[in-house]
Amino acid sequence: MRENGWAQAAALAMLLAAICAPRPSLAASEIAVGIYPSYPPLDMRDVATGELSGFDVELGNVLAHKLDATFRWSETSFAQLLPSLKTGRISLFLNGMNDTAVRREEIAFVDYLRSGSQFMTLFGRADELPDAQSLCGRKVAGSRGTNLPAQIAQWSKAYCEAAGKPAIDFLGADNNIDARSQLKQGRADAMAQDSLTIPYVQGQEAGVYATVGEPFDFVEMGIGVDKTDTDFQKRLAGALQGLIDDGSYASLLKKWGLPESSAIRRATINQAQ
Repeated sequence: MRENGWAQAAALAMLLAAICAPRPSLAASEIAVGIYPSYPPLDMRDVATGELSGFDVELGNVLAHKLDATFRWSETSFAQLLPSLKTGRISLFLNGMNDTAVRREEIAFVDYLRSGSQFMTLFGRADELPDAQSLCGRKVAGSRGTNLPAQIAQWSKAYCEAAGKPAIDFLGADNNIDARSQLKQGRADAMAQDSLTIPYVQGQEAGVYATVGEPFDFVEMGIGVDKTDTDFQKRLAGALQGLIDDGSYASLLKKWGLPESSAIRRATINQAQ
């Protein structure tokens, strides 16, 4: 009986020690992070060095420092970001993905940016397409793997079809680069992409593009994380809030030419409307 008592006491002491011990640090670990570098100025490759670059990359690296970890960037296609996260190939992704109710059925989001959608055409066609309503019945290109198909369809119903005008003819593209290529080749009359990226695109190709109308359907973008790992979601949101509070977040927005309207004030989890 005495030996059993000592054994029970030792077991209890070990249990209490395990409960009270600090959680293992992430310092020695690498966190696999998915990225699809075709979304400047958020995600891209530096032309001179070929290295990953952009707002998301810099934000990710400072978040990793806050978490006392290292982010190992893993390049993949946009369509594979969710499957890669669900199968454990990556632990999170940073790629300007919209936080939507449908996607939240599969994963969770730590919201970190806001963006609207905006139409854009070639500068030489600005007079022909002076406002968004002039796009009714026209071909408009956009990335098929994003929310743009649904957003443009809804906009078309509200502002074209409801007014008795023909619907916008959506032309699916692989990504924003492909959509701009369709525009330049004359296969599309206009294109649509995130409003926060357009100033960068216009700066890279001065005098080539002109915006059509104002941004619409502002949404929150999220860092994709495992839906079941609520502890990591909270730690990631806390790290992001720390960067907002100390000014690092605002400095990165300014560095990459992102409009103030794209900033969030508070890091939230699955709070996009």
